[in-house]
Amino acid sequence: MATERWVALAGYMGAGKTTVGRMTADLLAVEFLDADSLVEAHAGQPIPEVFAQRGELWFRRAEEDLIRENLHAEPGVLALGGGALGSRRTREVLGRTAWVAWLRIDPELAWDRVGGEPGRPLALDRGRFIRRAGEREHVYREAADVILDASRPPDQLARMLAEWVQDGGPDEDQAG
Repeated sequence: MATERWVALAGYMGAGKTTVGRMTADLLAVEFLDADSLVEAHAGQPIPEVFAQRGELWFRRAEEDLIRENLHAEPGVLALGGGALGSRRTREVLGRTAWVAWLRIDPELAWDRVGGEPGRPLALDRGRFIRRAGEREHVYREAADVILDASRPPDQLARMLAEWVQDGGPDEDQAG
């Protein structure tokens, strides 16, 4: 079943955006894209190397450009990077083309899932990781059309999200 808008999964590192996104796309029979994978393909190197050699600013600008470029394709499901909504331009293009599903996760659970992983350059220091989660929460909340509890199993979240999309997404009188 094709969707009328993109479905963009937002949330902090470890929320399960890629896993839930891939499952949701399968259930909806649409394409799945992962913003981090788009940046890696564009840069020709893995994200830790991008951060080390080009910096976070380069990463964020590439992420913003690639999200905007790919949202012109037939709607599907897109897993955003954890910081993608920090870009006003990304929030604006998503507001025009996508429903945003926030996979809300407790920062401690997120740390338990991904903390210290070498492939996650922003998940190496627990204190900074927890603070960053708190700093981003208001952006996720403001952009969200639907909020899902990311402590649930990924297959359950994917089913819930696919059903929400099939039911037409947000109610007309529902604020994002």
